[in-house]
Amino acid sequence: MLVSPSELFGSNREKPAVRQVYGLSGSGKSVMLCESLRSACRSKDFGAKHRFVVFDVKHDGYQTIAPPTPNVVTAIRQLNHQKVAVVHPDIKTAQDELDDLIDFLFDASDYDPEFSATLILEESSTFITGHKVPDSIKRFATQGRSKGLTLILVNQRALSSKWTDTQSSSITMFRMAIPDRKMLKDRWGLIAEDIDNKLKKQKFSFSHFDLESLTTTYYNAVQIPKVRVPIVKHRERYQSLFRNPFA
Repeated sequence: MLVSPSELFGSNREKPAVRQVYGLSGSGKSVMLCESLRSACRSKDFGAKHRFVVFDVKHDGYQTIAPPTPNVVTAIRQLNHQKVAVVHPDIKTAQDELDDLIDFLFDASDYDPEFSATLILEESSTFITGHKVPDSIKRFATQGRSKGLTLILVNQRALSSKWTDTQSSSITMFRMAIPDRKMLKDRWGLIAEDIDNKLKKQKFSFSHFDLESLTTTYYNAVQIPKVRVPIVKHRERYQSLFRNPFA
């Protein structure tokens, strides 16, 4: 079975706005998200005004989608005419940049009711801990659903924040760290050993746990195309040298 991009990234105004994705480094997590995002950007399931933003403090994994931008201001300019933007923020200012990005997504939604967006927050434990969730993420989680906004929290380890669990509609799991297994059982009654035994039979496969129906679905590894055509192509420097200044 293959995962549907609309199920993974689509906005649903009737379900919690947050979805969690986690798995060990090298388990196929970033590749699945990258290729699913490539499909989503070309899918008719998403409206013309839907935008995808990857906010990635680790600076790795999505370069085949779009050339990374160093800050949110540049990303917002790109979103005016492109479907997707990848942000590689400075770790020192990442929280402020994230706050500005979330403010922009809400402002855009208020300005245009047809606007919707998916924010993929890589290494989300950089911002979320067991005792602290930034106000901007709380706002996104609690108010984003009515605005057509979806937040994907991506991490190597299962998040220790019980608050984010209450705002999540699903969890997509790759092979996980042994210390996380008890947490899964205590929170949702999942037998992580059984899940991991199934996942290790096929490299890069993953499971999806629906927090409303409490059902687990298993998916095959995402196929990587021979040519990974970017959604946003890199603009060569010489192009700008010959741009018509009066256009």
